[in-house]
Amino acid sequence: MVEIIRKLIFAGIAAELIAGNSEEIGKLFDETVEYSRMIATSGDLRSISQMLDYHYLKKGRYPDEKIFSLWFKKNFKENNLKENLKDHWGNPYIYETKDNLRGYVLVSMGADKIFGTNDDLVATGP
Repeated sequence: MVEIIRKLIFAGIAAELIAGNSEEIGKLFDETVEYSRMIATSGDLRSISQMLDYHYLKKGRYPDEKIFSLWFKKNFKENNLKENLKDHWGNPYIYETKDNLRGYVLVSMGADKIFGTNDDLVATGP
């Protein structure tokens, strides 16, 4: 009986702490989700960049912008977690070639969904 009362007291204290700090806990959760999206998108950019570099080594050029989505589908499997060719905020990746297909820029627009701002994640090659 004492053990049950002890557990109820601890549960009550924990509930009070959570209820009293719900705004802070919500903020921490939101920050954690955004940080996780940034890490996952950075990982995706790295994986895509590695495959682009492999393509360059084999063909002597990067895929043209016009066929990037076809190239991507050929080299990456579909998954149920998110739509391919989109970052973890749901934005499409921006792929541009340069120097006559001898370089590229791959961009995630980041959390603000605006191209060219400080939160953009960028991979370049070679």
